[in-house]
Amino acid sequence: MAGMIPQSFINGLVERIDIGDVVGKRVALKDVGGHQRGLCPFHDEKTPSFHVYPDGHYHCFGCGAHGTTLGFLMEMDGLSFPEAVEALAAFIGVEVPREGGPQRTPRAETDPLYDALAAAAKRFGGWLADHAEGPAAIAYLTGRGIAAETVRRFGIGLAPSGWTPLKTALTKCGEKTLVDAGLVVKNEQGRTYDRFRARIVFPIRDTRGRVIGFGGRTYDGSGAQGEGPRPGDPKYLNSPETAVFRKGEEVYGLFEARQAERQLDHLVVVEGYMDVVALAGQGVGEAVATLGTAVGAAHFKRLFRHVKRVVCCFDGDAAGRAAAWRAVDAAFPTLTAGRELRFVFLPEGEDPDSLVRRRGAAHFRALVMDAVPVGDYFLTHLQAGLDLARVDHRATLCDLALPHITRLPKDGALRALLLDGLAALSRIERPSLAQRLAAASRADPPPPALHPPPPDNAPPSAEPPRGAALLHRLVAHPHLLRGLPEAERERVAALEGLLGEVGRFLIAQPAADTAVLLGHFMAEPGYPRLAELAARPSAALANTPPDALAAEFAECARHLFADADRQRARALAGQARQSGSLDDLRRLRDARLAQRAATG
Repeated sequence: MAGMIPQSFINGLVERIDIGDVVGKRVALKDVGGHQRGLCPFHDEKTPSFHVYPDGHYHCFGCGAHGTTLGFLMEMDGLSFPEAVEALAAFIGVEVPREGGPQRTPRAETDPLYDALAAAAKRFGGWLADHAEGPAAIAYLTGRGIAAETVRRFGIGLAPSGWTPLKTALTKCGEKTLVDAGLVVKNEQGRTYDRFRARIVFPIRDTRGRVIGFGGRTYDGSGAQGEGPRPGDPKYLNSPETAVFRKGEEVYGLFEARQAERQLDHLVVVEGYMDVVALAGQGVGEAVATLGTAVGAAHFKRLFRHVKRVVCCFDGDAAGRAAAWRAVDAAFPTLTAGRELRFVFLPEGEDPDSLVRRRGAAHFRALVMDAVPVGDYFLTHLQAGLDLARVDHRATLCDLALPHITRLPKDGALRALLLDGLAALSRIERPSLAQRLAAASRADPPPPALHPPPPDNAPPSAEPPRGAALLHRLVAHPHLLRGLPEAERERVAALEGLLGEVGRFLIAQPAADTAVLLGHFMAEPGYPRLAELAARPSAALANTPPDALAAEFAECARHLFADADRQRARALAGQARQSGSLDDLRRLRDARLAQRAATG
């Protein structure tokens, strides 16, 4: 976290700058009796009702918007308070001081990165137009329904094949700057080469329109004329974490969405760049995408700065519903009063890109308008497998729901509505549920999240010994997971905790190496643990032949599965003895049969 900005600096900054000068850059203002007036930028109007006063505040008598100079920047550009202070300081060309805590990267260090990234975006755009490989990339984009105007609007470009075209073109930026900006990779031998090769590239912009990173996608025929992606390389490749790019916080397309529609009513979160671009090309300009990570709390916080309603669009299959449940987990603490989250589940086999091209923008917008509210989805999801005609199943529903409801802000309507819905489903009086909720909210430690992250001060390892060994091997040699049968890979991915998260990522990105794995988790709570394992030397791992290493990994995984099966069988046996229910006895029988089958 950056050091604190001194309050004295903020006060002096606001006093030095005339609010009319700042607002006047965005709104045509006229002097009227000691203050200024113009058309409100926050709602559509024909008669000016937006007033700017010399004491440093504004007020709209039409929509009620009001605030200070800093508030205006935060509202218009979706900036956090520190970002607004930075923007206001840049308005008059002064540096923002910091006191206490780690210091923010000085502007003198980040300016060369922004310059290099801007130069790279310009060069990629030029190559799409004039490089020998450009026609193949353009044909791919055209085949996906991406028109030239959409290419221009999003700044889409081409990274040609070859090891160093960009490095050579941007020599004047300096090799260190290119590495720091994530444009050039430096390997263990000290050799440097372009990160993006034989890929269509998508500039990622911040809310001020500055290029902060890139996403690259392979295309038909990519790499045919030189060094480029090889079989098994990931389809999508993102810039790494840098001083100006935080993958776990940024979203692709937000700047373009705000440029297309200043008065955004909502934002639609889709899976990838091509979905965003394809939707924009069909007139649906409010789509954004996360950058190779699941949508998280930081993403929701950013999106809710700009709109009051966010719609997550997922596939209707099991993976899509799992992603939706994770989104609920991430969003619940951010759903303060007035904020709304909804879900769209597409038909199996469809994605936003294919659907909008086949059915049109009007059909997609209709799906968004009919999206499922998060409260409905939450209660429906928790009912799966329960028979609410049974008293014990209704009690189970309450036990499942209440810990999660405690994570909702107390001032939000959703908390009250979910209690109402839970009371109706469980047939438990609402006052009784409210008492249980209050008790759960006061619990110490607090009730678990849907997928609770470890606390910041968690010990380095919470895995059982076999799990720790397996995780160490996966971090050092991610390719080992590919050597397991599919069913066993899925079992690793289904494990709780960091090991399961790593397994799920490596199934999605089978070509990832240790660096890619660490880069993906850099903004996640498990990163310190993974970094510690990656840095931990192991003579046994280093000296074991590849075939023996794979066999040892597979054996370690099977022992871990057997341990888990035994623990589950013991737990089910205790539960069956206690309840005596047929369902519990059947689950115990199935678990023991599976355990015998696994052990031969």
